[in-house]
Amino acid sequence: MMSTKPVILFIAIILSFLTSRAQEILPVIKGNVDISIKKGTMSCDMILSNLPNTDKYVIRLNAGMNIYYFKDVKRGPKPLFYDVDKRDSVQTDESKSYYVHENRGNPARYLPQELEVKYLGMYPVVTDSTSGYEGEDWRGNIAFNSFSIRADGFQSNWYPVLYDISTKKQYERLKYDLTITCEDCTVLFVNGSVPVKAKSAQFISDIPRELAIFCGDFETAQHNGVWLLNSGMKKEDQDKLYALAGTYQAYYSKKFDIPYKGNLTFLHAATVANPKEWGFNFYADPTTFNVADGEYSLASFFNSGNSTKNKQSMAHELAHYYFGTLLKPGAEFGHVMEEGFAEYLSFYLTFNLEGAAPYHDLLQVKFDRLQNLHHYKPFSLVKTEADYGNREYYLYYYAPVIFLAIQKEIGEQVMWRWLKAMVATKSDRTDYNLFLDTFNSSVTDPVLRKKIIGNYFTSDNALQNAKDELGEK
Repeated sequence: MMSTKPVILFIAIILSFLTSRAQEILPVIKGNVDISIKKGTMSCDMILSNLPNTDKYVIRLNAGMNIYYFKDVKRGPKPLFYDVDKRDSVQTDESKSYYVHENRGNPARYLPQELEVKYLGMYPVVTDSTSGYEGEDWRGNIAFNSFSIRADGFQSNWYPVLYDISTKKQYERLKYDLTITCEDCTVLFVNGSVPVKAKSAQFISDIPRELAIFCGDFETAQHNGVWLLNSGMKKEDQDKLYALAGTYQAYYSKKFDIPYKGNLTFLHAATVANPKEWGFNFYADPTTFNVADGEYSLASFFNSGNSTKNKQSMAHELAHYYFGTLLKPGAEFGHVMEEGFAEYLSFYLTFNLEGAAPYHDLLQVKFDRLQNLHHYKPFSLVKTEADYGNREYYLYYYAPVIFLAIQKEIGEQVMWRWLKAMVATKSDRTDYNLFLDTFNSSVTDPVLRKKIIGNYFTSDNALQNAKDELGEK
């Protein structure tokens, strides 16, 4: 007779996380944003409300922003004293961490119920990526190029982002009510809303979103709720992209039995660094940002030479709705789950929808690149980024290869039971314990559980075990 213990454990895990979600604080941001894409400026006056009751916090804001003042809205117009917290070891390189306090005689930090922050930033306007600008481009860059501004929310912190030190939670996803004005723009876009052709518009979302923005002078197109911004694509390629996105979205929705929420948006933003035929993508639910030129740009999506990789990349970004939006990274191992499972799912989808040949071609690339991964630790010992050996190879190559091998050993049905168990928690503090607990509750065979944990979770030889299981050439 099969034991009921794994089932009871699974229910307990889900209920504990659902209870914490029901009590979750959802901050709101309201304010005005004035932008000039010609001058590279952002002037913002923001109010954060519905904040948690804590004095263990920092407010992260892009390091290029100059603070005009912090105010406690409910106390009146007098500005608050503030300082920079240099001990915020998890702050991003792009941001500074601030806290406010009563006065110089009482330096203890406190968090007002409603906090107003007024600030101004000025950034380089790179009109031509080959013009000699020696800077780099990356997700957290606030990028101006004279015809657009691109900024994400998770990394750039262009708006004030609360980080709760005690719970290790960053509140970059907010409900918002923003008025954006840009006199030298023709289109304004805030993630989670539809683009507006105007120089000034109000954007409101009752669903917490990462406040990624893309504003400027570019074309838009949409079909059945799927938007393309600045795509540069021919009409026939636009139609193919609409169809492909719908197919992939429907596939994941059916497998997880959880539909997508929000309008899918795909946008292209030219890189402000010397491209050299390269680029990168990132996902801010429900928007995919393509930052690239040449063969890696959205306009080249269906070119025969790189179509397979582009489709797999789209599948990866769409998978982040489940691993990244519904299930959010918490501790460092949470990024292994976020990126590793998104990449794994893109390979699973590729095999089932695009065929075995492209799947095996892409898998061979993984095997080849993994020769460059050294000095890393197995899943069970990952505590800091240094334990990856190399972050890119560990998250995007090592982890998905391990997951593909695990799927082959435990079978697709059990693998999907595990995937669904993780996503069902909707945790924003994912870590190795959640990873292990949901695995144990999903795999009912104790001998198989022990084998997988020993071969892939705790073993220094996990990669070789996976290669052997997958039949590396």
